[in-house]
Amino acid sequence: MSILDQVRKNKFKDGLSSFNPVDTLGYLFDNLSEKEKDIITKRFGLGVDKRYTLEEIGQKYGITRERVRQIENLSIKKLKELRESKEEIREAETLVVQLLEQYGGVMEESFFLENVLNYLNAHSESENSLLFLAEHIFTDNINKINQDKEFNNLWRLGVSDVDFLKKVITEMVNVIEQNGDPISLDQLLSQFKSSAFFNDNKEKILFLTTMLEADETDVNKILESYLRASRKIRQDIFNNWGLISWGIVKPKKINDKIYLTLKKSGRPMHFTEIADSINGNAFDGKVAYAPTVHNELILDEKYVLVGRGIYALKEWGYKPGNVADVIEEIIRENGPLTKDEIIEKVLERRNVKRSTVYLSLMNHKKVKKNEKGKYAINENSITEAVMEEAIDQAAQADNI
Repeated sequence: MSILDQVRKNKFKDGLSSFNPVDTLGYLFDNLSEKEKDIITKRFGLGVDKRYTLEEIGQKYGITRERVRQIENLSIKKLKELRESKEEIREAETLVVQLLEQYGGVMEESFFLENVLNYLNAHSESENSLLFLAEHIFTDNINKINQDKEFNNLWRLGVSDVDFLKKVITEMVNVIEQNGDPISLDQLLSQFKSSAFFNDNKEKILFLTTMLEADETDVNKILESYLRASRKIRQDIFNNWGLISWGIVKPKKINDKIYLTLKKSGRPMHFTEIADSINGNAFDGKVAYAPTVHNELILDEKYVLVGRGIYALKEWGYKPGNVADVIEEIIRENGPLTKDEIIEKVLERRNVKRSTVYLSLMNHKKVKKNEKGKYAINENSITEAVMEEAIDQAAQADNI
């Protein structure tokens, strides 16, 4: 049984079922003056449209930025003193502590919010209120680490070792780099747990779960939480994990976006549909224009034109060439075929009308019917074509 499952069976479950971060803050704010309440509300974006700066609030009240900061700090101190009289807050603290324990003492902020709010059955409108309570009202053992070049915004227990977290993430980065492509979570964790680093440090990774018989689920939750903490690793659109520096993980170039869009669709797409899909995914907020997408598709060999304006990935087995080229290739691969057999096989590779395939078959100089009524390669035609090319080259040489 996980820690969170144990929490759900705990004696304070009934108390937490009525806990609402917004309502709790409202109760606490009743103990502030209107001015104090307004300053705290605006500074932390609690129920208002944005977070206000010290300068903006100071201008409203005709006071200095430093005086606004003093009122803010004194108000938070007053609120924190009230926490002892609110049992719900102490119970919520216990939930947050145990949740952080379950995930190795460290959780990325959005992951932290998702888990706590899901447990409380609270809506996203409660996020800022919960963050304010966690950072300023809850026990000092729960603290925030602001985003830097190594980590996203994190919530952690005071006992967690951030330097050790960096070492764990470095080893995970090594696993991904050795793989060379984004990797599923199961594969990543399996390979990481096979490493010498994990075997040497397993007890340290599990130090917060010693109250449990740590099973694979507990270990995986901790490692996933560490993954989410890093700014070097992220999930791609297929939910695989890769390095954020890879274009197929965090695409910036239009070509990367085209490739990922086709890859995710798993089917050929018209270039206008590709552009619409890119804009719908909002990779980075930049608009993809259909003509730009079309130019990339034309110029890059990893895309194959399979119909009028419709493109597929070459890695899916599609090969470049017109319908006549495809017919010739199919017959060389399969031997003589009937008209219907050829049409069906062409339609597997090209998004064209049956009549287009039939016309190409009739006008194909290198293909003819054999004595069994099937279409085969006309080797005589190929020999003639080779001879004609040789004659042309000789004539050009004479003219030089």
